[in-house]
Amino acid sequence: MSNLAASAKLGPGNKRLAPPSPSPSNASNASRTDGTPSKRQKRDGVAAASVRDIRGASPTPTPAAMAAANTSYGNDMLTHLSYAVDFLKSKGAPKTLQEILDHLSLQHTPESQQQQFAALMRKHPRMQFTPAPRPKDGSKDKQQQLSWKLGKYEFRPKIPGVKSKVSLLEHLQAKTDASALAVKDLKDGWPDCDQAIDELEAEHRILVVRTRKENHAKFIWIDDPRLAHRVDPEFKAMWHRVEVPGVDDIVRKLTAVGQKPASEDPRLKKIETAATKQKPKRRGNRGSKPQQNVHMSHLLQDYSGHRKG
Repeated sequence: MSNLAASAKLGPGNKRLAPPSPSPSNASNASRTDGTPSKRQKRDGVAAASVRDIRGASPTPTPAAMAAANTSYGNDMLTHLSYAVDFLKSKGAPKTLQEILDHLSLQHTPESQQQQFAALMRKHPRMQFTPAPRPKDGSKDKQQQLSWKLGKYEFRPKIPGVKSKVSLLEHLQAKTDASALAVKDLKDGWPDCDQAIDELEAEHRILVVRTRKENHAKFIWIDDPRLAHRVDPEFKAMWHRVEVPGVDDIVRKLTAVGQKPASEDPRLKKIETAATKQKPKRRGNRGSKPQQNVHMSHLLQDYSGHRKG
């Protein structure tokens, strides 16, 4: 006996009653008779499909992730370049590519990245590359394959080749203009040049402009020791003992003699300007003048008496 027949009951008047409707919980769990999945089945199916897609996805990165990785690698490479410049500047001697990579902890990076880093160092304006000498045995193929690993790199200062008093004087004599040489540019390749500057200044070989507070050398020019003459200390003392009259006395004495001073007393100018500011400018009273439009007199005549009756 089927479930439908067992669930059917006879009511009053021998009428067959309809089977009871399924509960909402049973209806949600059971699948539809027409073959379409329910909402819960759809939700479960979508979740299972998304999990399968995630598990079965390939581990290859997306193009956006690859582009971001390349960008970060480029930024890191620029940072390593600045560190390499500082390393060569501090050492003051030529270094090989392997020594630079070991200092930057880049010896385990891929060979393609090392080759790209070496190409950027050769084009850097603060680095000077010296290629390796050619081999005598004639093995050119091997040298061409490893040419990016050979050679040495050296720091290139703003003023190259100046690291002694002789080279400094030669550089100043070779200048074609009267511009000053900044000491900060000189220290870029010769950090401990202060003592040499002091000695050359004492020998009247260079002219030095110093700061007021620290008395540090700021700018230097070439000088000629033949133009330096020693002045007797007694004469210097006599010179400083001479009293120079004040500005008021100089102006008064020149005016009394009938001469015009080269510069007027600035205090008198201030007094005059203050007096002119205090006096307000008077505006002249403009009288009202009669305005006559002579050229329009024929238009203003009264022609009312010429009307036709």
